[in-house]
Amino acid sequence: MLVIYQLISIGLLVLITQNEYENFHVLLFPNFYQDYISSLFCQIFLILNAMFVLFLSMDHDQSFFKPLISFFHRDKVYFVKYLFFVIHIMIFYIFIIMIYMSIPHLLIDLDMQFNAFLFIDIGLDMFLILNLILIFIKDKHKTLAILIVSIYILISLFIPSKHAFIYYILPIYQFDKDINFIELLYKICYISLGMSIYFLKSLKEDI
Repeated sequence: MLVIYQLISIGLLVLITQNEYENFHVLLFPNFYQDYISSLFCQIFLILNAMFVLFLSMDHDQSFFKPLISFFHRDKVYFVKYLFFVIHIMIFYIFIIMIYMSIPHLLIDLDMQFNAFLFIDIGLDMFLILNLILIFIKDKHKTLAILIVSIYILISLFIPSKHAFIYYILPIYQFDKDINFIELLYKICYISLGMSIYFLKSLKEDI
């Protein structure tokens, strides 16, 4: 699945980068093209990232995990499972950043600016979605994970950032909102709390 999403990512970024203008337009107006590609990138890959986490983790409550708990400690099984998700998300997201920086340079000779706060914010959203799916979605109702991703996409792209109370409840990236360091720290704490809730819930639930 990881390779499939990587190929889809390359294809989408190539489509975003391609345009009907001549190369000298890119040389004359580099800031315009940087903003244009960055804006499309955020909207399209925000959805793609959420879908990647959805298909990666929606089957997390499969019954074949249960016998493993009998042979290994419960905490070890859930920790390894969570680590598996984290590693896959990190590999995928690092790949996304690499092609975002390289494909525009290769195709239209445009050097994209690296916005660290933007990439960190969108990347943290993937772990936030992961926590929500792991906490609330069980195998019998795994299709409800689609609802979590749909709400995330709706808030990120269509709900104005002036509704600040939404960010306190669910601190996800919003397309029309500036990012600052304090909000990133708040999101990291929020994700850490979600991870703790998931482990406590997993350790206490019946097999």
